[in-house]
This record gives sequence, C-alpha cells and structure tokens, in this order.
Amino acid sequence: MKCKCKMAVAFLLVLALLVPLSFGCGGAGKGVKTIHIGELTDFTGTAAPALKNITYVTEDVARYYNDNNLIPGVRVKVDAYDTMFQPAREITGYDWCKSRGAKVIITIISATAEVVKAFADKDKIAIAAMSTAPALFEPQPGMAFGFSGTTVATMKTIMQWVRQNDWKGQGTPTLGLVSWDDRSSLDAKKAVEDYIDAHPGSYNLVGGYVSPVGTSTFVSEAKKLKDCDYVTSTSGYPLGFFLRDLRAAGSKAKLFEGTGAMMSYRAFYANLCGWDALDGSLCTANSYYWNDSSAQVDLFKKLVHDYHPSEVNTIIAGGNGYVGAGQMVVEIFEILRQAIQKVGADNFDGPAFVDAAINYKTTGAMWKGSPPGTPDIPEWGFSQTKRILITDMLVYEFRKDGQDIFRKTDWIPMVEE
Repeated sequence: MKCKCKMAVAFLLVLALLVPLSFGCGGAGKGVKTIHIGELTDFTGTAAPALKNITYVTEDVARYYNDNNLIPGVRVKVDAYDTMFQPAREITGYDWCKSRGAKVIITIISATAEVVKAFADKDKIAIAAMSTAPALFEPQPGMAFGFSGTTVATMKTIMQWVRQNDWKGQGTPTLGLVSWDDRSSLDAKKAVEDYIDAHPGSYNLVGGYVSPVGTSTFVSEAKKLKDCDYVTSTSGYPLGFFLRDLRAAGSKAKLFEGTGAMMSYRAFYANLCGWDALDGSLCTANSYYWNDSSAQVDLFKKLVHDYHPSEVNTIIAGGNGYVGAGQMVVEIFEILRQAIQKVGADNFDGPAFVDAAINYKTTGAMWKGSPPGTPDIPEWGFSQTKRILITDMLVYEFRKDGQDIFRKTDWIPMVEE
C-alpha cells in the first residue's frame, strides 16, 4: 500500500505540471476531434514477445492523454496493424494506416521504417521510428524521426564500455557473434566489425555467423564459439536460443548485447534459458527500467496498474518493452500536443508534426530523476538535420541474485557512428 501511495503521489505531481497546458473536459464528445496515429507492429510473429507490450503502452499513453484532456479538444486513436514480422505486409500495413487517416505512423522494427519512408515522404505522413538505422535518414531525412539510438551507435558504445570497464583478463578478449540476416541485425553486425577494424587490439573476432530469419537452433555456432571470452548477438529474439545452445555446449562466455532489444525479452529469455545462463549478461537501454526511480517509471507503473490490473505481473516480467517504448511514446505525444497547440486540431497534419518535432526538447518534469540523486534523463532534441533524438545510453546487467535486470551505469554518451 505504501508503494502504491508513493507511486500515485509521483503521478499526480507529473500530471499537475502537465495539466496547466490544457483546459475543459476530457473524453470524446461534441467539438472533440479524433486524431489517428498509425502503428506498424507485430502481434503474432517472432518479435511479438517484446512488441506486444509496446502496443499496450502506445494505447495506454493515448488513453492517459485522452482521460486527462492533455490535448484540449482532441481524442487520440491508435490504429495498430500486425505485420506478423513479414516484410510483405509492411506496405499493406502502411496503406491501412493511411486509409484510417493517420498523419503520423509509429514503426517499431527498423527495416519497416526504411521500407515505408518513400511512401510517407510522398504522402506527407510523419514517421516516428522506435528503432532506427542510419539509412533511414539518407540521402535526406524527409518525414522521418528516430526516437531511439541507432543499433550502430549502441553496439559500438557497449563494445567500448565492455572493453574499458568489464574485461579483466590479459591480452585481447575473444568475441563470437551470431545474427539473423534481417537488415537491422546486419547493420549491427557490421558495426561490430567496423569497431574492431577501427580499434585494433580491442577484440579478436573468432567468428560472425549469420542465419536466415526464423532460425532457432545454434548448436553448430555454439560449439565453434564456446571458448570465447565474450559472445554477442545482433538479433533480439534468437539471442535466447543461441544462449541456450551456448550454455548447453559448456560455454562460460559472457554475453553482451548492444541493440537495446535484450531487455524487452526478459521473460522469454528467463523461461527459455534460466537465470543461471543469463547471469552477468550486459545490455543497453535508452530509458530507465522498472526497478529504477524516475518520474516516467512512476507514471508507467500507475498506467499498468490502472489499465491492466490483471496483467501487471506479466507486463512487468516481460521486461523493458513497456517502459522503454513508453518513454518514446511520451515524446511522440508531446510533439503531437505541441503541434496541435500551434496549428489547431483541424489543421494538424504530417508537416505540422515535423515542424514541432524539429524544435522539440526533452525538458520538464517527465525527465527528472526521482528521488534526488537519481540522474535526470539528458536533454535531447531534434533539428532540421538531426533526426536521431537520443545521444546517450545506459548499461544494465541480468542477475540471478534477484532474478531481474539492474542498472550498472549512469548515462553514457554514445560513440559516433
């Protein structure tokens, strides 16, 4: 009870700082305009164990903004389309979101944003990408914005951090890698290779093995890599299968992951591999986690308890999908609020979102650490040419003692790509 009261107080404090921006009654009704936000996600494919909680929090933040009338005169409706992690469904999903009237489409998988970008630029629909690669913004960023660090930057940063802060052995540590052959995973694999080429003596890459999307057996790769000091995977879902097979081969190699996906598969990995296999594994994040203290985490805990009372334990055990994506959704909705405040609900469109995003900064109560002593989330922002919002990250560790994920660092500036 004490915990829930503290959480409610923190929520009310954040709400009190946001509410002065609004007025009038909440909810749909006469004179209330519905703004559609599209979302291309995965309900039933291989990414679903992580992505379903991202859809939950997108809908929950929309409900939170609607219930508290944080965008006066507007009701936000999230229209989510299941791509089933199948590239052939991405354009179909884009067309479906467009047909619903979406002026902003959230993409969760990096490759999805790249596939639909040309259509979005032509149709003047803003793309809010939760996972990004440099190619999304080349040759021009157009209507696209990235709300997470790129897998290239996060992978290089975790490699640098591990080499400087974790490696206690003599000489050059050996590293093994497995990957699916999807675009995002291959980008991250290249980042590993490029980092090693640029930093001779940092790691000795024993092998980098690529398998088709859908592969769930890595017995051969595990045997070849079992004597490495470190192993990594650039694909979130199959990492669990690789770790299972690696431990079955008798390997004591330490796992690190730099794509930001690992924390969103917490329950999946724990059920598949067990905490003994996961213990000591290192991973990256662009947001705080459930057991951290911050205004945002307190808010997301309240939303889970209020909107999913029968699923609280399942959603929290699932990992960082809800909290990590929630931070990005709040950013998206704050840009939406600022755009509508400037042009009005009737005039809101994709270019209005772009104009607001270009001037957006992460400032205010939602970005403060809590209690005092917890680092504030850094101030990030977009510009006409800077389309990757996040420039810092955190390192977390899986621990069997406590059977959870715990923060090891404060905010670390990401290395340049």
